[in-house]
Amino acid sequence: MIGDFIYDLFHGLGPAVTLLALFLIFVIDAAIFPALPEVFAVIFFLANPLPDGSALVWGLAVLCMAILGELAGNTLLYVIVRNILVKKKKMPRFLERVMKRYMDFLVVKDEKIILVNRIAPVVPMVGAFMAVCEWSYRRSISYVFFGAVAKYGFLLLLVGFFGTVYERETAQIIALVAVLAIIVISGLLSLVYRRRMRDQ
Repeated sequence: MIGDFIYDLFHGLGPAVTLLALFLIFVIDAAIFPALPEVFAVIFFLANPLPDGSALVWGLAVLCMAILGELAGNTLLYVIVRNILVKKKKMPRFLERVMKRYMDFLVVKDEKIILVNRIAPVVPMVGAFMAVCEWSYRRSISYVFFGAVAKYGFLLLLVGFFGTVYERETAQIIALVAVLAIIVISGLLSLVYRRRMRDQ
């Protein structure tokens, strides 16, 4: 299974390097382009490289890397856009107008959209919107933190539950299917949300 492939790929390098790789995936997802972090979180959780195989300890480590990666990625993008593009007026005006109009188009027009994003992704590259729309960094990053804790905590608990009920390979298949289903449902909710906004 794919979990075994990830395990074989990283087990010689140790848990620390495995967690660093996961952290970088989350940073890339938050700051550069979508990288399906939910799938990677589950895959890395299933590929538990700890010598004693403790699912609880490894799950908490994966959750911490997911949270830290999201915080770092969004902060990095926020700092770049705010300090280099917005303050120095190097950001294309039309792009700034499009982003602000897009936010005006949504029902939730402030930092709370970050929480909505966890259920129905409607705002990409949140860090850039934080800078352009002049949201409170402290409030925004708090929503990023609590949203990540809730979303990835739930996913890892779900996968951990499957691991206690089913055999390893069956649990891996069910977990990945469940995560993909959550991603698809989330995408559909996003489309419904946007369509309702257009119809208003």
